[in-house]
Amino acid sequence: MVNLNLVRGGNKMKDSIETIILKAKEDVYRLLQGSNFSKFLGQGYDFSELRTYDSSDDIRHISWINSAKFGEPYVKKMYEERELNVVVAMLIDGRMVISKKQEVMAQILALLSYSALYANDILQSCFFIGDSFKQREPSKQIEEVEATLKQLLKIEPLGLALDYGQIGQRLLEKIEEKSLLFLVGDFLEEIDLSILAQKHEVSVLIVRDSWEETPTQKPEVQLINPITNKLLSQTLSSSAIKHYKKKLEEHDQKLYAHFNEHKIRYVKILSSEEIVQKLESLFYN
Repeated sequence: MVNLNLVRGGNKMKDSIETIILKAKEDVYRLLQGSNFSKFLGQGYDFSELRTYDSSDDIRHISWINSAKFGEPYVKKMYEERELNVVVAMLIDGRMVISKKQEVMAQILALLSYSALYANDILQSCFFIGDSFKQREPSKQIEEVEATLKQLLKIEPLGLALDYGQIGQRLLEKIEEKSLLFLVGDFLEEIDLSILAQKHEVSVLIVRDSWEETPTQKPEVQLINPITNKLLSQTLSSSAIKHYKKKLEEHDQKLYAHFNEHKIRYVKILSSEEIVQKLESLFYN
């Protein structure tokens, strides 16, 4: 766990749900409309691979031109667009009060939700809120997005502590169908998603604030611990900041190594302006 006592106190302004919804719809229409998040082998239109014929293959997949060229039967396998189960899991604790992290998470939720529904996929959202878990019913209804956003933005995170050690197991128990699973949170504590990634296609969206990543010395800033909601007596000395950044870098390198080992896609998002670009890199790279 990274010691996150380097947190600024202060008020936060919440973007309206209407603004979030409008922006998400515009982005989906402009950049993501018609795109599926995952490709599966089967019948379809996009070429996947050319390989030698096997007795289990459908003869309709035989490429006669390539078979004649190589002197033996070859088949073309194609990508197929299928209806997906898309699950978005929001990880909420006290650190969401930092800057506009909660609003950025709401924008991500809206964009992923509209993208899934416009692709005619089945959408389900769930929330880890401190030590509680809330799960919405799977849906294909557009109205579900607004209801889910309202639920997210009503949460008051300050003082909430989240047990990252229980997240993987809880999702395994609650999500029965193989799904495209997005986990959205700051991931500032250790987490094990190895078993979860064996069943589901897992993507992680790390939401951080730029000040949280690179804090600067500001003597007038009041510090609180967002997990316990207690004021701190310490100040942002240069040595404290140096120690914090070193620990954060070590934590993130370990986190990325875990994701890479288990083929979990991930991106880090530091502001609302980065969301579309980072999601594109997640889907298409």
